[in-house]
Amino acid sequence: MHKNTKIKLADFCTVNFGPYLKSVQDKGVLYLQVKNFSDSGSYLDNIDTYVSFDDVKTSLLLQQDDIIFVSKGLKFFAYKYDQMIGDAIASSIFYIIKVNQSIILPDYLLCMMNHPKSLSYFYSASAGSSIPSIRKKELLDFEIPLISIEEQKKVIEFFNCHKEQIKIMEDLKEKKQLLFNQTINQLTGI
Repeated sequence: MHKNTKIKLADFCTVNFGPYLKSVQDKGVLYLQVKNFSDSGSYLDNIDTYVSFDDVKTSLLLQQDDIIFVSKGLKFFAYKYDQMIGDAIASSIFYIIKVNQSIILPDYLLCMMNHPKSLSYFYSASAGSSIPSIRKKELLDFEIPLISIEEQKKVIEFFNCHKEQIKIMEDLKEKKQLLFNQTINQLTGI
């Protein structure tokens, strides 16, 4: 495949909105919201909103490797669902993207959607006066480079290595800040 070949999301996936459901505070099915993710789209494991098991149709549950994408707000990001977090439903602020994996691997799409150039596209394509939002048409028209599955796997490997390094650096930053605070406290008696 030629590296300049691009493919639109509409050509290899389906896109739907997450449902709007009445949430409950008691444990149930996880109801994913933007606040459950970092600015970079990492899952924070801070769920405090659930949906009653009785209100959930099986078809609403996210499936392994579904990608959810924020449809409106001040931070756009994509996240690939992993069943390890538990049964979950994406709230209506998310688009749910189901990928034809014979063409594009979900992790490759995730990498491409979270790339700074892609995020620039989403911000420039967003409509709305006070709260930016991405229309479904703009999302379906979004293009990514079409490369072979083997090349996609290489991109994914590099992407995963990059994410791990970023996590290590963030952990180190936290530990350095804690050490700094403790040292200042000891030196000043605070």
